[in-house]
This record gives sequence, structure tokens and C-alpha cells, in this order.
Amino acid sequence: MNSMKHVFGLFFLLFVILYIGAEATLPRDKNDGIIRMRWATDANPARNVQTALFHKLYPHYKVTVDPGLGNDQTKLIVQCATGAGPDIIDIYDQGQMQTLVEAGVLLDLTPYASKMGFDPSRTYSAIAPVLEISGKQYRFPCNVWANCVIYNKNIFRKLGVPYPKPGWSYSDFIATAEKIRNAQANSRHEIMPIANWNNIGLVEDMLIGNGARFYTRDGLECLLNSPQSLAAVQLYYNMMFRYRVIPTASEQSAMTSQGGWGSEGIDWFSTGKAAMIVIGRWFLIQIPNYPNLRGELGTALLPREGAHPSSGVVDTRAAGINVRSPHWRDALYFLQYLASPEYGKVIVEDGDSLPPNPNIARTGKDLVNYWEEDPAFHAPFIQAVKNGRPLDLSPFIDASEVDRWFTEEIDKIENNIATPQQAMQSLTAQINSKIRTNLERRPDLQRSYQTITGHAYSQDWRRTYR
Repeated sequence: MNSMKHVFGLFFLLFVILYIGAEATLPRDKNDGIIRMRWATDANPARNVQTALFHKLYPHYKVTVDPGLGNDQTKLIVQCATGAGPDIIDIYDQGQMQTLVEAGVLLDLTPYASKMGFDPSRTYSAIAPVLEISGKQYRFPCNVWANCVIYNKNIFRKLGVPYPKPGWSYSDFIATAEKIRNAQANSRHEIMPIANWNNIGLVEDMLIGNGARFYTRDGLECLLNSPQSLAAVQLYYNMMFRYRVIPTASEQSAMTSQGGWGSEGIDWFSTGKAAMIVIGRWFLIQIPNYPNLRGELGTALLPREGAHPSSGVVDTRAAGINVRSPHWRDALYFLQYLASPEYGKVIVEDGDSLPPNPNIARTGKDLVNYWEEDPAFHAPFIQAVKNGRPLDLSPFIDASEVDRWFTEEIDKIENNIATPQQAMQSLTAQINSKIRTNLERRPDLQRSYQTITGHAYSQDWRRTYR
């Protein structure tokens, strides 16, 4: 019995020693007067440069990157509700902002933004509306982006295919891709005409480019079965199954499993196995890993559809503030920093899309950096932001739910399970049904209905209002 007591005594002593050792080595905030904040964003190495400059300009503050949440909104909402959330939160699209606002996570920036120089007037007019919900500002851009077509000049030269010309149409885009494909009869390496790395993004660009809208202006009815929408999605289908200039889902899966093309479309283009890619200026972040691309990239605006001018989606990665952060007032200075010329120049130098401050990106010459010294490469991205528009949302349905359904229907099209018309009609019916159900069940949305339409809500609103 005594021996057992000695054993337990030794274990307890060992535990105490280990506990004291662990406590002694735990990282602790220094008592140096510096306020430390967490920034929920991605693990891009450029964030280290951005946070270091913030500390230099605002010595009383230090921001560390917290990439652990990824894009997990549920985890983020739970953390913020329990007081363990980050101070600054990157919000990648309007739908995510809508979800976080409804969950009570984001601070209303409106009372502070104008005084501190980060209100919507300080960034691009195209993106200003998506920083707000119901007239209240909840975020400010870390960067702003719109897609263009980036092409590999070396591949075009080797295959004898002319570079894209300004003002090109989707017919020209497809014809160029077909030339890339057909010019490879004597080539030892097959070159993919177009690397379709982000299928949903490409379809959304094509919808905007053809003048399609997701909803009516009041958000009460989905319009994804409109002639403009159906024509854009049909063209996407044709690029896979008729013209064969982008891979089908099965072809892409086969290429990935064989390992010949890499696992992602960005890798296919970066390694010279694809001639063109629809992507933002942030692609330049890849160049240090693929030095053979330096000086070999060209850019063209998205092709125009029919009589429509070139246009696509404009969006932003933008930062908001956790309303429950003990440092929310201090975090306002980080948003002030995002609007500064100093931060904008960092974005120019690392190529991470366009800087939030448009005065830093007036011409292609303003965007020249070490990785791409040709102003002609950068200029189309500025014009693309001017030409494009954000995706439209409805306040009567959760955007993340719509995104999921949209992805499912595009997947059916890519796998030839549904025609574009069948998929878009099914999606439209599903969204409209959900809007009606939400209105019937949620008094807050009924109040929004009255505010937006000027009419009192009633169960037969579709008949009386429409």
C-alpha cells in the first residue's frame, strides 16, 4: 500500500513539475503598451508584409494573421458569439457579409468610416454598393478584383496563333482556342486551350457579360431563367461539348487522376500546359514559383457577348470588425490603413489584385512591379473593374444557400445530366419557392418587404404587388 502511495506521489510531483514548465514556456503578451489584434484571413505570405507595415505606421498596434478559420462561417460565428473570435475578419463576398450581418457578428462602420477615411467613396464606385447592407457599411476592401483573360505569349508564338485583339467577342475567344487546339498536330505536348480553374466564376462572368441578372431589383423574383441567362449558360455548355475548348467534368477528372495536368487549373496554366486562363491580377502572386512566365504573359479584357460591351463580375476581399472584439475601436485604424496610399503601394508591388484606393491605380503604368514590367499587362484589369458590376443578391434568401444550389446545377450541366435550360429553370423555381417560404415564415423579412416595396405584406403579395 505504501509503495502505491509513493508511486502516486511521484506521478503527482512529475505532473507539478511539467505543469510549472509548461506555464513558464507559454507565450504571453508583453507589457509593452502594444495592443495586439488577430486578423482572420488567408495564409498568403504577402500578409506578413502588410501587417509589418501597419505596425510601422501605427506603432501602438500589432496585427497577427489567423488563417485557421478558412472560409468556415459557422465556426467563425460560434467563436465570435463566445468572445473568442478574431478582431478583424476578411469577408470574401456579399453573401458571406449578408450571413455575418444577420448573425450579429459585424460592427456597423457607418458612424466612423467617413471621419477616418474608409467610407465607400474612398474606393471604386463599382464596388462601393457591396460594402453596405441597407445603407450601413460593414467592410472596406483589402483588394478589388475583376477577371481578364491572361494568356501565355510563348505558347501563342510557338503555335503561330495571333494574340487576342482588343474588342474581341466570345466567337473570337472560341476561334482562338480552336486554333490553339488544332495547331498541335506536330507537338509532343498537348496544350489545353483554356484552363477552366473556377467554373462557377467563369459562368458568373458570362452571365454578367450577357446582361443577365440573378434577381429583380426588389429581390423578390429570381431571373436566372431569362433569355440573357439561358444564352450565357448555353454558350458555356457549348464551349465544353460543341467547341471542346474547355474540358468537361469527366475529362478534367481524368486529367487530374492521371497526374499529367496537375490538380488545379492554375497549375495547368502556370506550368505551360494551358494557353489561356480567366483570372484576376492576383495571379501574379504565382510568378515567383514559375519564373519562366515572367515577361511572357499577356492580358485581354473578357470577350464581349453579342452587342454587349466586355463586362464581368467585380468583387472584393474586404475586412470587417468583430462587434464583440474588446479592441473594436483599435481595429478601426486597420481599416484606415487599408485605405492609405502606403498600403495600396504594397498591393501594387505584390500583385494582389488592385489596391483599395483607386488613386494608386489610375493607369497600367501605376501598377508596374518587379514581376510584370509591362503597363499593357496591368491596364485591362483597371478597365475591367470600370466595366463590370457585382453580383446582385436578394435580401429574402440566404446567399450561401443559393450558391450551393447554383453550383449543383452547373455540375449537372458539366456532367451532361441536365441541359442549360433544364438546370436554370429548376434553379429559378427552387429559389423563388424559397423566397416565398421565407416571407411567409419570417416577420423580419415581411418588414423588409414593406420597406422595399412600400406595400404592406400579405399572403397573396404576388398577386397584389405584381
